[in-house]
Amino acid sequence: MLRWKRYPLIAAMLMFSGWAIIFPITFSLHMQTFVFKRPAIFPRSLIVTVVFLSLYSIGIALSKDIPDVEGDKKFGIHSFSARLGQKQVFWICVSLFEMAFGVALLAGVTSSACLWMKIVTGLGNAVLASILWYQTQYVDLTSPASTRSFYMLIWKLLYAAYFLLAFIR
Repeated sequence: MLRWKRYPLIAAMLMFSGWAIIFPITFSLHMQTFVFKRPAIFPRSLIVTVVFLSLYSIGIALSKDIPDVEGDKKFGIHSFSARLGQKQVFWICVSLFEMAFGVALLAGVTSSACLWMKIVTGLGNAVLASILWYQTQYVDLTSPASTRSFYMLIWKLLYAAYFLLAFIR
């Protein structure tokens, strides 16, 4: 029942809804209402987090199938990578990740936080976006090991970006 590989659109929607909508909103509402005993609001930082995670989770959902295109074709699974091609899906994902870092960078430097927080979020997201862009040069889309390595990199960058999102006000 929980094997969604055969249905790439459903799998992507589940990943998107969990990472981009359910997790950040429920966590924020819980902290506001139960921990801090404040009324529930949707502050700018939550909106930025939802937008960032929306872009990033769609990229992750699309990129998870890039390493296994041959297996998908062999077993009749019509993933986006199998239908559109690894290269096209790879660059769509890179674009989504870079847009997410751009959103976080702009939100960070325009935030109401103190100057050092603006610098940390701006520089931090610029560095993460640069690392991603630099690593794209070394991805061999014909090598499952290379594409898996890139997939692991995007998760590491997500966790670093998640840390930086806490500085946005």
